[in-house]
Amino acid sequence: MYRLDFAPFFDLPLVAIILAAFVLHFNCWAIEYQGSTIDLPSRLPKARRRVILFCSVLVLLCWMLNIAVWAVFAFLLAMGIVVVAFAQGDGGFTLFLLGPAYLIREWAFDFPQFVLHPRSNKSSTNERPVDAGELVGKTGTTTSPLRPIGDAEIDGQKHSVVAFDGTWIDVGATVVVKTYRNGLPAVAPVDAVDDQ
Repeated sequence: MYRLDFAPFFDLPLVAIILAAFVLHFNCWAIEYQGSTIDLPSRLPKARRRVILFCSVLVLLCWMLNIAVWAVFAFLLAMGIVVVAFAQGDGGFTLFLLGPAYLIREWAFDFPQFVLHPRSNKSSTNERPVDAGELVGKTGTTTSPLRPIGDAEIDGQKHSVVAFDGTWIDVGATVVVKTYRNGLPAVAPVDAVDDQ
């Protein structure tokens, strides 16, 4: 059972290495997504504080419960694999292996992957800037799933849109523009609007 005991000379350097890897990854990831609809670089300080807090709490719990930190990371890896395995999406094998890191990163940055639209080199969205309020009240059809950001065809042109209440909307749903949020038209399914 000795190998599962908390060992400061082994566990503290392990946590320091993992913390440094997270901070480096956060910096690279935030810079990579600078062109997105969310300002990730401005979230970096908060994300760093959160991951430092996470690692500090982890070390404190391991010390109090006399559990090796590597054993906790092994458990997190197993849980991450289970979560990613049953989650819908195209995360692939890399996400399988890095499930816990993915979940910790998402938590540290306030879950931006749920609101970031996947970037594409060949954008099919409208390049023409839309005046604020120009599309309010108009209806269209989603051309990609809204998770909650995606694409919709409104007035014969494709636009990046966001779901009004943050729920996921499937492809082909008829939506109406209710307002603008962070510069994007916020849409709701027509049947949801009719029910209100």
